[in-house]
Amino acid sequence: MSNLNEEEEFTHTSPRGSMRGGRALLTIACIVIVVAGMKAAASFFVPVMVAVFLAVLSFPLMNWLIRHRVPHSLALALTVVVIFSAVAPLIYGTGVLISSFWRDVPMYAERAKTLVDSSAGWLESKGVTDAKVAASQIFDMQGIIDFARQQDVMNRLTSVVGTTFGTVVTLVASCVVVLLVTLFILMEAPGTAERFEAVRQAGGPNLSVMVQSAHDIQKFLGVKTLISVATGVLVVLWCMMFDLRYPLLWGILAFLFNYIPAVGSTAAGLPAIIEALVVHGFGSAVGVALGYALINFCLDSLLQPMLMGRRFGISGLVVVVSVVFWGWLWGPVGMFLAVPLTMMMKVFLENTEEFEWISVAMAKKKFSRSGVILETLDNDDQVLGGGAATEPPR
Repeated sequence: MSNLNEEEEFTHTSPRGSMRGGRALLTIACIVIVVAGMKAAASFFVPVMVAVFLAVLSFPLMNWLIRHRVPHSLALALTVVVIFSAVAPLIYGTGVLISSFWRDVPMYAERAKTLVDSSAGWLESKGVTDAKVAASQIFDMQGIIDFARQQDVMNRLTSVVGTTFGTVVTLVASCVVVLLVTLFILMEAPGTAERFEAVRQAGGPNLSVMVQSAHDIQKFLGVKTLISVATGVLVVLWCMMFDLRYPLLWGILAFLFNYIPAVGSTAAGLPAIIEALVVHGFGSAVGVALGYALINFCLDSLLQPMLMGRRFGISGLVVVVSVVFWGWLWGPVGMFLAVPLTMMMKVFLENTEEFEWISVAMAKKKFSRSGVILETLDNDDQVLGGGAATEPPR
């Protein structure tokens, strides 16, 4: 009798287990299909996502103008002018500086070759055999010199950016698309919260989580931009102290790469350190490196957590993995937007019953005597589209 009961229990529970396994496989298959589609359609998604985050970042300016009784159309125009005035000189100036730097790369490579040869000679004088041969094999400076003289850097940069935005559109066309999409997003932004509430009352889904996600991204991008600007300015001043030839380029590089978590700040400092080593020697390189470390520690490790608080509860491992994943998916732009995109995904997951556990696993943890505690998000400040409606939704 007991064997019969065990057989009946097995027949009742086994199908359920197999269904759960099949559902898990189906979910994984759907995720793979979605990710493959997002990678294939990068030429569409990347400009749109850049425009979304530009709109989220610039919305507080437009909302401030509206609150001060500036007409909506004029506030929109002024906001777009500010965006263009900030982005266009940055792109143009970076291109000019990179072109000028690339023309000097053969000169830097010649000095680096001299430095490597002298270091190898010093090692051989201390008893290290075949140091010059090993150095010439490891550091192919002549190959770098020939490469720099033959290649057109702007064409290569355009091709790299083209692979990110897609092979169909050029860099200029992508910038125009981003600007137009940003314009229309800002045009529709006022009253977004009220519109989502009307959708919910009409029997639609509750989209208020999207407002909260935009609010968190708005706060993150605002603080990150402030920290990045401060980092870039301090790097320019520090490089000028050590008489580097391209302090403005290294400052722009520090500003841009500061948006990439975990590895961005370190990668931004390597070119300046190498220039200091090649041009002024080992002592100058150490001084530049210490300056970068001090700037990044004070701004990223001390000031940034004070400004952001505990509202962005994403673990460090998730941040690193997100940089690798979004970078693989959408190239350099994906690496810059890795944290905001991951924040959006986390907000979406924590508002679904089936996948809320993934959001919990992504949460940042802090340790206390009572055990491990998950950090939660705060809710305050102005959100995208909140309190700025020009007319009630219908």
